[in-house]
Amino acid sequence: MRTGRKIFNNCSDHLPFKHTITMHKLINYEDHSLNVNKDDKGNVSLTDLWKLSGSEPNKAPQKWQRQDQTVGFLRAVTGLLKVDLKSLFNISKGRNGSTFAHPQVALEYAQYLDPKLAVAVNQAFFERIEEEKNPDLIADRYIRTYKKKGKDDEWIKKRFESKSTRNLLTSKLKVHGVQHEGYRNCTNAIYTPLYGGTSNVVREKKGLSRGENIRDNLSKVELAAIELAELLTVQNIENGNLRGNAQCELAAMKAGRAVATALNQNNSNR
Repeated sequence: MRTGRKIFNNCSDHLPFKHTITMHKLINYEDHSLNVNKDDKGNVSLTDLWKLSGSEPNKAPQKWQRQDQTVGFLRAVTGLLKVDLKSLFNISKGRNGSTFAHPQVALEYAQYLDPKLAVAVNQAFFERIEEEKNPDLIADRYIRTYKKKGKDDEWIKKRFESKSTRNLLTSKLKVHGVQHEGYRNCTNAIYTPLYGGTSNVVREKKGLSRGENIRDNLSKVELAAIELAELLTVQNIENGNLRGNAQCELAAMKAGRAVATALNQNNSNR
C-alpha cells in the first residue's frame, strides 16, 4: 500500500508539544473504560483511543496517519475548516508521548479502530455538548461514574474538592513560572514524604497500571492529606513570591513534609 508520508511528516514529525492537557472524558467501550484526555485546545488523544481499542501496533496513530485514505480525509478536513494541516494535531514526544487531534479527526480514527468505539466516542462528544449547555449534567455524570466504582457520597465530595485544589495549584505554578517537568516534580515532592516515593512508586505500591488515576484509588484521608499539602504549597509560593521549577518544588516538598509529620504524630498517639 502506498502511504502519504510527505503530508504526514509535515503535520507531525516536527510538531512541538505546545498545549497543556487540561481535561479528560471517560469513554466506555466493550466493558472497559478509559479517561481519554483532551488538551486545552479541545484536541482529543488518539493515543488514548488506541489504548482503549487494544493497542494493536499496526493501528497506532502514526501508522494510521500515513495511510492514503487518512491523507485524503485530512485534506478534506483542512479544506472544510479552512486551516492548515499542522493545526489539526498536537504531538508530544518522549516515552509517555501522546498524539492529540481535532475532534473530527479523532472520530474518524475511532471509526477506523472499531465502529463500536466510534459510537462510544460520538456519544461522549454529544454528552459534552449537552453538558456545556447545562453544567448540572457534568456533576450528575461525575457522581454516576464514581458510584459505579463503588464510591460513597463522602468520598465523591472529597474527590471533587481535591480536583478543585489541584487546579488551583497548577494555575499558581503556571503563574509563577513553572514549566514542563516542573509540574510533575512538584507533585512528586508532595507524594514522596506522604507516601514514600514518586507517583510511579505510589502506583506500584497500589498495584495500579499506568492508565489508572492514582487519586481515584486513594482513601478520603489520603485525598485530604494531598489536598492540604497542595493548599500549603500555594500558600508557600505566594508568601515567598517563589518562581521557577526549583523554588516551587522546594515549596511543595516543605508542604508535603509538614502534612506527613502531622499524620505521623496523629498515628503515634493512637
